[in-house]
Amino acid sequence: MLNHADPFPDRTGPVVVLLPAFPLDHHLWDDVAALLPHPLRPVAVDLPGLGSPVAGAPSLELAVDGVLALLDHLGADRAVVAGLSTGGYVAAMLAGRSPGRVAALALCDTTTQVGPPDVPADRLAVADDLEQHGIEAVLDSVAEGLGPHAGPELAGRVEAMIRAQDPGDVAWVCRALAARPDTSAAVRDLPAPVLLLFGELDAPTPPADRLPALQALRPDATTVVVPGSGHLTALEAPAEVAAALTALAGRGD
Repeated sequence: MLNHADPFPDRTGPVVVLLPAFPLDHHLWDDVAALLPHPLRPVAVDLPGLGSPVAGAPSLELAVDGVLALLDHLGADRAVVAGLSTGGYVAAMLAGRSPGRVAALALCDTTTQVGPPDVPADRLAVADDLEQHGIEAVLDSVAEGLGPHAGPELAGRVEAMIRAQDPGDVAWVCRALAARPDTSAAVRDLPAPVLLLFGELDAPTPPADRLPALQALRPDATTVVVPGSGHLTALEAPAEVAAALTALAGRGD
């Protein structure tokens, strides 16, 4: 089973599954989880290779398997599923495979298309670099993930999450990212409410570049652009993200 944090196990739900960005773990969502109101039950997940074990050939399908098994373990037939960046890839894949398990979908600072910020050839090169040089190969994710207004405290939290990872496992994730599919059809066809949330100053997935394609897929989606935030909106703007997820959960009832 995927490692996860379930800080309010006595809440009656809906369950809100929170999936993190590369190369981070469930702590990315700590502040948002703390702000989600009763009766919402946040469950923040460590993806395979990012705090949870890996097995077999690199594939994000293993993460989808793990989330479905976790929902079964929690006794949740359906959940609000929120993914940030890489977590968004997994959330969209889950929506494609098991749309009936998704009460609502939040895609945060992400894309359904194959390409930047996860160009397959680039990710394969990073995987090799991790195996040769260790976790320092992805420490540039600190600067890339945070906007210009984020301070040293947030930078320290991001770096601590990265340094806690096993470089071999992170290399596995890189190879899984290189093999990820386009999930546009899954998001287009999902019969549930969708939230599209981006930081205004998100550099890896700029909203000016990414939002139009997503809005074309889901013209019914709610769109939130968080002023002043970079890519890691869950860290930089937890109150805004929690409010958007709370509203989304209400639409998914």
